[in-house]
Amino acid sequence: MKYKNKRNITFVFFGVIIFVCLNIACESPSLKANKSATNKTIESKVDVFQSDLQTMETAGFDHIFVFRRKDGGVFDAEDKTYLKENSPAATNRFILSDDDKAVIAGSGFEFPAENLEALRQRFNVEDNSPPKQPE
Repeated sequence: MKYKNKRNITFVFFGVIIFVCLNIACESPSLKANKSATNKTIESKVDVFQSDLQTMETAGFDHIFVFRRKDGGVFDAEDKTYLKENSPAATNRFILSDDDKAVIAGSGFEFPAENLEALRQRFNVEDNSPPKQPE
């Protein structure tokens, strides 16, 4: 009887070890895949925003501004309307970027001070205009 119990205990022991090993082996690739997918998503978001910004720079705009909501939220219809109403009519291009959390505006014309002031009251404004060339 003692001999039979030892075999059962050994069988159960090895069964548990095999079960644990299989769980670890099956779990690891999915965790690694999730981590790498998250990293790629973050990198992709940064790359898209940088690409949008570079598009504006490549287009040769004299004035490039990035507008973000002060609360860091997504631009809604009211924000977009306010932005367009308080930007010069001659603003050439607007790009919604960074998961709709930023608008990049490109213009060949200067933004009047009163327009920028109105926009700064509602948004964080970042000036990414290229340096002015001495005349």
